[in-house]
Amino acid sequence: MNNDSSFGYIRSMMRTATSRGWMACAINMRGQGGVELTTPRAYNAGFTGDLRGVILQLEKRLVRSTTTERRSGRRRSDTRGNANENKNKNENENDATKSANPTNPDNNNDGYDDDDDVIHQGGPIFLLGYSLGANIITKYLGEESLHGTLPKCIAGGAAMGNPLHIHSGSIAFPWNMVLAAGIKRSILQNYKTLKQFREPGYQTAVKKALMSPTIAQLDDTFSRYLIRNEGKPPYEMKLGYDGGGEEYWRDASSHRYVAHVSVPLLKISAQDDFLVFGQFAKKLNYCLENPNVIVVKTRCGGHLGWQESPPPSPSGNCDNKGRGLFGGSGSWSDVAVADFIEALLQIRGEDREEKKKKKRMMERVVGGYYHDVDDGGDDDESTTIRNEGHALNNSYSPRQPKILSRL
Repeated sequence: MNNDSSFGYIRSMMRTATSRGWMACAINMRGQGGVELTTPRAYNAGFTGDLRGVILQLEKRLVRSTTTERRSGRRRSDTRGNANENKNKNENENDATKSANPTNPDNNNDGYDDDDDVIHQGGPIFLLGYSLGANIITKYLGEESLHGTLPKCIAGGAAMGNPLHIHSGSIAFPWNMVLAAGIKRSILQNYKTLKQFREPGYQTAVKKALMSPTIAQLDDTFSRYLIRNEGKPPYEMKLGYDGGGEEYWRDASSHRYVAHVSVPLLKISAQDDFLVFGQFAKKLNYCLENPNVIVVKTRCGGHLGWQESPPPSPSGNCDNKGRGLFGGSGSWSDVAVADFIEALLQIRGEDREEKKKKKRMMERVVGGYYHDVDDGGDDDESTTIRNEGHALNNSYSPRQPKILSRL
């Protein structure tokens, strides 16, 4: 809450990710990170529209980048493989014909080969959120998974210090006043934009929010003017909670959505987290109902404070595991999340290879004959395939991806 990409724990996690060869992108909420607020609505715990827009943009950029790289590689391969000018000319004419034909399978903009799995399009992308951000990504994953609209590029996520149940009235003194002070500071920083909004009662609500001593009172005062989105496609934006703070807190609570998450999701919370663990523990059963969710409870760590100081790396410098000069990435959770993502990538690769293996087996079928197909593997991976010009009877059953059981 009120933090941005300049904070240490965000930069530490991004450093760990990039040290493993991944691209890292941090999201600054509306009006945060020194970026001027350009709308009369700031961010809140329940609005997933901004995250949804960022993911769609990243997916498009990654697909475009992948397409460019593969086309460049294809051109280089064609150049090396040409033996003479006539062959070059014929291939160029064929390429021109393919480009002019919109139905040609090679003339697509998906950025990968025909035999590639569609789940790898534009990614994969893994989402990571801290505290309020953890609540937002959990809510987003649940909304999209529930209605079958989760982008194929999303492969998993991690939620650190997620309260699950949002209710500002449960925050004890003095943190209820500290958090309120942070929000009021954000309001003052963006007051130049907020004061231009002339909706009836809005300016009065801003002044009352600035005078509210606790975050619960501030939420209740300002909830009628918060931005929100529908929980079903097309996730249209709406304004305000007529029921006040209680309606806002209920809508923002991610425990109502976590049971629907359809991709692997890691949740880490510390038992001595004075801010959110109490609410998290009350709604833990919603996480345990979903086989896609892994819950990790640590004995210590406070609120997002999993600092560590392990032995230094052999090289003395930052290695490919994100360990720094004095050992450690700065936070135990950084390495834990990175290892989780790495395991998922490995499993996805195994499943992808198995899919290609099945496809190769199917290509060995010739119509009108019997073929015994045995790839030399386990007995359950051998099959007899029969095709007599009618229905194909294939008893081959590939190993289904049971990701969490294999981590």
